[in-house]
Amino acid sequence: MNKFLFFLLAVSLTSCAASSVSPVFVDNKAKVILASDPVKLPVRLSVEQKAVMLLNQLFNTDPSNEKMILMISNDSDCDFTMNITGKNNYILPVAAKDTESIVLERGGYEMRSEVCRTPYKSFKILSDNTNLSIRYTVLKPSENIAVAANQ
Repeated sequence: MNKFLFFLLAVSLTSCAASSVSPVFVDNKAKVILASDPVKLPVRLSVEQKAVMLLNQLFNTDPSNEKMILMISNDSDCDFTMNITGKNNYILPVAAKDTESIVLERGGYEMRSEVCRTPYKSFKILSDNTNLSIRYTVLKPSENIAVAANQ
């Protein structure tokens, strides 16, 4: 499992620099917010800082550690923003065909988003490092189906 998470972490870190999604910031309580949030002026989390934070959490073996990593793999054709509500609230933008990750406190979270104009809502109790895969494919009608329907 740890090798799998390490692989996903490496993939997400290499794709982070080329992402076309809004910049992600972290405030002093480690809440992730978008750059467009007019209420707060946070410090931007660099790719290197994010990598250090995720790797430290991944290899933390302290049993009293109350944090975990949530990786969101977007296998859909659309960008989306995941709203994560629980002990703390987080907003994590995820580009199409990309993976993003965040360090959260263990506990129950409601996750809401709109993926390709389709609502997504789920409640999860997160106690270990978790990978959440969102899959949505936009089907395009083919000419063969249209011809068969007309006959």
